[in-house]
Amino acid sequence: MVNRLALAGLAAIFAAGAWLIAAPFVLRYQPAGAPWTGAARLDVIVGAALAAAGFGGFFAALAGRVRELYAQAGRNQCGEAADDSSAAGVRCDRPSARSDAYRSR
Repeated sequence: MVNRLALAGLAAIFAAGAWLIAAPFVLRYQPAGAPWTGAARLDVIVGAALAAAGFGGFFAALAGRVRELYAQAGRNQCGEAADDSSAAGVRCDRPSARSDAYRSR
């Protein structure tokens, strides 16, 4: 399971990459209409790599969490893995404590 700190780190990597892409234009060290300087080209390439890594990592972690949630939902109330042939109304072999209390009345 991925914790929130790891997701925040991945979001920070994405934000750093986005800043590196935008920095040459925001800080105006890449003049408009001029050929790209080496520093601007390097900033955009490294920023794109960081942004792609942060974006991909964030959504890979999110997909893993969704997979865990689907796995939890696939288990029935007895704690056993539900098979594909089971319907929505899965019955346990052992009675629950609530049904025992109801029968004793």
